[in-house]
Amino acid sequence: MIDKILKVLKEQQISDYLLYDTQKETVELFFIKKNLDMRRAENVGSCSVTVYRDFEKDGVRCKGESGFVVEPAAAEAEIAGKCQKAYLAAGFVANPYYELPTGTKEECVTVESDMTQMSLEQGAGTMVKALFLADDQEKAFLNSAELFVEKNSCRIINSKGVDVSYVKYNVNGEFVVQCKEPQDVETHRHFSYDYLNTDGLTEMVKETLKMTKDRAVARTAPATGVYDVILSDEYAATIFDFYKDRSDGSLIYQHYSDYKTGDFVQGEPGEVTGNLLDLDYMPTVPYSIEGIPMKRLSCITDGVFQNIQATVRFAYYLNVPATGQYRKISCAPGEESFEEMKKRPGLYVVNFSDFQMDFMSGHFGGEIRLAYLNDGEKVTPVTGGSVNGSIFEAQKDFAFSKETQDTSKFAGPKAVMLKNVNVAGC
Repeated sequence: MIDKILKVLKEQQISDYLLYDTQKETVELFFIKKNLDMRRAENVGSCSVTVYRDFEKDGVRCKGESGFVVEPAAAEAEIAGKCQKAYLAAGFVANPYYELPTGTKEECVTVESDMTQMSLEQGAGTMVKALFLADDQEKAFLNSAELFVEKNSCRIINSKGVDVSYVKYNVNGEFVVQCKEPQDVETHRHFSYDYLNTDGLTEMVKETLKMTKDRAVARTAPATGVYDVILSDEYAATIFDFYKDRSDGSLIYQHYSDYKTGDFVQGEPGEVTGNLLDLDYMPTVPYSIEGIPMKRLSCITDGVFQNIQATVRFAYYLNVPATGQYRKISCAPGEESFEEMKKRPGLYVVNFSDFQMDFMSGHFGGEIRLAYLNDGEKVTPVTGGSVNGSIFEAQKDFAFSKETQDTSKFAGPKAVMLKNVNVAGC
């Protein structure tokens, strides 16, 4: 397919282009309770093509771009038609000029994973055992589950000599835990790992079984007030997404983010009494979608912003190295144990109906499905109400657990305590 596309691009006299070819092999398993309801294997591929066009508008040099997708069965005439339409459309996209990356042909890289040593079916079998290992409760049980084991083969080619490729594995899915008494409730969880994280998945199921049983008995909302709020797992990871998003070169260039290298981004240095941020960009693939080599890179050290992450275009505008866009970050853990953290008076929220972190305003919040209220004497499951806070205030007094988590998007503290957060309740 790639040779066919390159032939058409040459015939159409399109000199600047980028090809991102993907081939995905998957084994997919669907369960109703512990019974395998459906098994499916797929092998699909496609190629995303971007064409570029240099032109001047009002005396200003511009580089426009437009893209399309080519399926394996596409004929040359169909590809040619798409090329012509995209090249025409690129002439109406008046982006300031930038240069495409140059490179050479490199050997294919296989991303390190324990899944490389087995078939996709074997990897799926290993994770299925981990999924159901903790499903031994009487009142709460796995109602349904979906499991996907993937092998992604990618090749990236551009008109400036870049020709790189890699193979990457991933296991992801979701499950629903149900408890019918004393009221019928369900909890939905999603997981994604770049290796066979059997311990992590089993622990997630175990925790979800417990929280679903507790949700079934929770009746009241916490009282309206100000609390020290603990977030764990995916909710803790969402907090750190704020810093990853704010460090993106496209947002910095467009002044949606005011981050500058060398600035202390955790408030005023003298006001910070909690954990300082130590964040790194973590490569999950060896090359970005534009073929830029990706490596571990410091984002924030001791609260000080170190490096902008940027695509080729915005790196050119900002005059910084092109790094590609990272989907995973890591954070150094704290020194306090998770158990000690939960013993403090406060509100530990384990399940939201929807939790969001706004990178523009710094607002975070969500509606509480289940939380544990520690009033200093006892711990009570509560439901209802909502959490509403500002990261600009909370970041001055972060407390990170020493226990960690590792998923395909985040590696760092399992839990984060945010102090003096507003909770709307009863």
